[in-house]
Amino acid sequence: MLRVGRRVASRVVPLAFATAVVGLGAYFVGYSTISDMQRSHAEYVASSFGRYLVEEVGNLDAIVAGAHSAQVVAAVIGAVKPIGTVYDFRLFDKNSRLRADYARFKDGQVLHLADRVRNDVAANVLATSHVSFALREGDGVASPRYYSDITIPLVDGDKTIGTLSVLSDETETWPRLFDQFRSVLVQVALLVAAAFGIPGVLYLRKMRQLANAARSLRHSTQYDGLTGCLNRATFTRIVHDLVEGSQGKGLSVAVHVIDLDRFKDVNESHGHAAGDQLLKETALRLRRLMGTRERIARLGADEFAICQPYYVASPQVVAELADDIARAMAKPFELSGGKVLCGASVGYSYYGRDAHSVDALIQTADLALHNAKTRSRGKAVAFDPGMESQRQFRATIEQRLRTSLVNSEFEIVFQPVYETTTDRLRGFEALLRMTDNDGKPISPAEFIPIAESTGLIHDIGVWVLREASRIAKQWPEDLVVAVNLSPAQFAAGDMAAMVRDVLAWSGLAPHRLELEVTESVLITDTEVVLKELMAIKALGVSVALDDFGTGYSSLGYLWRFPFDKLKVDKSFMSDLTEEGSKSREILSTIIALAKVLDLKVTAEGVETEAQALVLRDLRCDLVQGFLFGRPTRTIELPTIIQRGVSGKWPTVETMRTRLVGRRGAA
Repeated sequence: MLRVGRRVASRVVPLAFATAVVGLGAYFVGYSTISDMQRSHAEYVASSFGRYLVEEVGNLDAIVAGAHSAQVVAAVIGAVKPIGTVYDFRLFDKNSRLRADYARFKDGQVLHLADRVRNDVAANVLATSHVSFALREGDGVASPRYYSDITIPLVDGDKTIGTLSVLSDETETWPRLFDQFRSVLVQVALLVAAAFGIPGVLYLRKMRQLANAARSLRHSTQYDGLTGCLNRATFTRIVHDLVEGSQGKGLSVAVHVIDLDRFKDVNESHGHAAGDQLLKETALRLRRLMGTRERIARLGADEFAICQPYYVASPQVVAELADDIARAMAKPFELSGGKVLCGASVGYSYYGRDAHSVDALIQTADLALHNAKTRSRGKAVAFDPGMESQRQFRATIEQRLRTSLVNSEFEIVFQPVYETTTDRLRGFEALLRMTDNDGKPISPAEFIPIAESTGLIHDIGVWVLREASRIAKQWPEDLVVAVNLSPAQFAAGDMAAMVRDVLAWSGLAPHRLELEVTESVLITDTEVVLKELMAIKALGVSVALDDFGTGYSSLGYLWRFPFDKLKVDKSFMSDLTEEGSKSREILSTIIALAKVLDLKVTAEGVETEAQALVLRDLRCDLVQGFLFGRPTRTIELPTIIQRGVSGKWPTVETMRTRLVGRRGAA
């Protein structure tokens, strides 16, 4: 038995030793192979992402070189959408100083001078052209469980412009590789001969994964993930190729830009899932019209584009397709929540006639779309050179708005408001004014919509409220200042906080401030607006409904919203003094309703003594208009205040006597 045991041991021990050696060798070889593959994969992802940044971000070399401000860099880089497994990246210039940090920018931060210290890893990569790679473990919360940290030279064409540091999520690939490795290693322990095949097996599997990852990355860099349409960069390249290929063949290219008209309403009414379904159905309808998806792109949230080659001798086919698109989008969409009417506006332009570059071609189509959205919603509109002058006008106004905001070049004028029963001054309405660079006045009807569309209205609104409150603080304690609020200001959702801060800054008593809103602010996001108005009321500030009777005029608003006053539009003044006037009947009803609801009523646009007398007879509470005073600069207010609070304006009875006298003389 002892001999048998020794014989068995003499065979088993070497075999076990050989198995252990082969197993350990296989383990280290496999581990090394996995690490190399992971490094190769990470380098491939980083290089692909670098090419994607060069293609996606205009003037990337200028950004890396520090030619733009920190705010501009933060805005541009923060808007980049990481692709594939990339979740964070940083850009270093040729001096290895940090120029962009996506993780900060997407949270709204900017880099300061102290952040731009020299990075040794980036410096070494730039000096040696050797890639820096490390596989790290995170906490699975602030960072992925496993991620690769790789730094490579950043190349634009044939020029190295800096270095790129990429963090890639390997939570899926790294554990999966080890699971596969351990599974094979168990088999190797049983079949020693198979141990030498482990690196090959892992290599083939990894190569398949790399191939799949490459296909996925290539698809994600060229197509929109939700709709399957081309993305903007790929669409631009295809348009360029079609333009180049059409030269000298009697062909040209047109671009259609399509924007859904009521997409926001669908999202709010039916949910974002329905909105996503609507976008997919839109892409499907466009494909049916075109017969292919390779000329259809999704440019933005609900904005699509189509590239259409056409024969120069038959330009009418472009207009026909544009009309077909508008008609197709006007039909109801069958969504999971039922039928939805959305509609779309279309703008289109022709290469050669309207533009001589691809970027200009898309821009002119977009200008035509903007014209369709504002003037012919739901229709197709061709680009017209006059639209460019409109764009330039808007650009000029926008620049003037920005300059005026930075340099405080706006001006506030004040129009007095009088009480009909006492003929005394009760306050002023603050009105914003702006001039062009030559001092010529620009109408608020022109610059306010541009301020709203560009988002500048929020900062302008804060300035107006602060300035009006500061000036009103110097008036007698019984005078009120009224300030108009734009519906666009409520989009930020911080109106009550802003009002509270302004009151604290100016020292103006809350009851001396009146905020005016129009009915349009109540149409969308009703609950959000109601919450904001309630919070403003809680501060002790009055809220007035401006231009009542000219819009939707839903009585439901008067029950749901905490209004203190109704302001009736000046359009009611046109025939107020005529016998059998409809305006007088409507105004009488509004005033009676306001009395029931305990609301004050202000009549705007009062220009004649006859109008003032009718309003007095109708028991309208307050009046304002040219009869009582035009919008006045701050320097002239003391005279108006002294005269107004002492009752030196002509009384209503005096006006009645004058009016009767004029009639008798006639």
